[in-house]
Amino acid sequence: MTSATRAESAAAARTAVVGGGIAGLAAAWELARAGVPVRLYEASDRLGGAIAPHVLAGVEVDAGAEAFATRSTAVPQLIEELGLSDQVVEPNPDGAWLQLPDLASPLPATGILGIPADPTAAEVVAILGQEGARRAAEDLSRPMQDWTSVAAGAGAGGGAAGVGSPSVGAVVRDRMGQAVLDRLVTPIVSGVHSAHADDLDMSNAAPGLFEAMLEQGSLARAVAQVKAAAPAGSAVNSLEGGLKTLVAALERRLRELGVEIRAGVAVTDLSVLDAEHVILAVDGPQLMQLAGPYADLPQRGTELGRGVALVSMVLKAPELDARPRGTGMLVAPSVEGVGAKAMTHISAKWDWASRALTQALGEGHHLVRLSYGRVDDDLAAGALGFASSDEQLLQAAAADVGTLFGLPVWRGQILDADVVRWQKALPQASAGHQQHVAQVRDALAQSWGAQNRSGPKLYAVGSWFAGTGLARVIPDARAVARLIMNDS
Repeated sequence: MTSATRAESAAAARTAVVGGGIAGLAAAWELARAGVPVRLYEASDRLGGAIAPHVLAGVEVDAGAEAFATRSTAVPQLIEELGLSDQVVEPNPDGAWLQLPDLASPLPATGILGIPADPTAAEVVAILGQEGARRAAEDLSRPMQDWTSVAAGAGAGGGAAGVGSPSVGAVVRDRMGQAVLDRLVTPIVSGVHSAHADDLDMSNAAPGLFEAMLEQGSLARAVAQVKAAAPAGSAVNSLEGGLKTLVAALERRLRELGVEIRAGVAVTDLSVLDAEHVILAVDGPQLMQLAGPYADLPQRGTELGRGVALVSMVLKAPELDARPRGTGMLVAPSVEGVGAKAMTHISAKWDWASRALTQALGEGHHLVRLSYGRVDDDLAAGALGFASSDEQLLQAAAADVGTLFGLPVWRGQILDADVVRWQKALPQASAGHQQHVAQVRDALAQSWGAQNRSGPKLYAVGSWFAGTGLARVIPDARAVARLIMNDS
């Protein structure tokens, strides 16, 4: 890795992008397609950020993000522009399961964040029990006045995450009860969002759901309405061969359009870039460091999260051909004896992965991935997470995988395994983060023309600002790029 210097940047591009993750690539794509000269800097030796490949037992698979949400047209549009539409694949429809202390059960298919659209459905009653389901069904008739006050900014309702933006935990507990929160919602928000339900901003985690609840007078009816409005088909898709296909296509097309890509170059001083516009496709802490000399930035919420550790393993296990846990499991924090918060049965979820394993190794081979690192894990007490050693995580995963599948898995069946760690700032789930993002972007916009007259105009993109997932990051990055084009 080297640092960018004035000499390296003598031939200035009009716009510089700092960060070669999917946000930086999407912003560069939007600009380059319009003929704007772009130079992109990436500190590591590869592009893609959290979209990364690794090789297990001779098969290349995703080491990070492995799917994109289909709730909007943003990702499919980019895929079409890159000529990859014929490579879009849907997951196996079996769906995921929940592991609770007393049972393993398929996750109800009609929910959002685990919140059921029909609290009386048989699969919901099986998880909640008769009393828990009865309490959840009270949502259908209980008054909504307290939450109307929250929406108006009065702060009623207890546990509101901010003006007009309550927490998932506060809403679910009030509308449907503790059983729904503990047995359906918590396994999902802790496993997927790495957050407590009481800290998770509902408007960020499930856009439009709170507003629909006020309109419908019921959280369950709101879930049904939002689900009905979603595009037909599966909730997530991927690409043949994994999402690394998307990064490879973007890099190739950007180079064809003349974008200068400098991988292995760490930018520590924006003044060396000699660009009129600079897009910071980085997380919050790094943005504060880079933009600090140019803008009066609010400091709240820029701490680094603990991160997550992913243990992937290839198993020789024909008994898993029957997909005994669908496409994987989310594990409730209350489950004793299991350190993983989630397990994805990759080769059951994606047919392309199953075919690749079969071609390389023969029948009866499976790829699974276990996730470690809850938001409240006490590492000092031995909880497994980002800071645990590879040996600790591999040992735990070897035990957890058999427990979660409900079938014994012997060490001799594990043909290959590795640990990949992802650490980044993850405050976008927390209360008030959306307001903080708006303040940061406003401060960047106001900085130019004040103390920064001779410096670049600064913009911020990426998951710290847009939220988690390609369906949020990509359209946000492209919209920011269009601001630059309109300013030119």
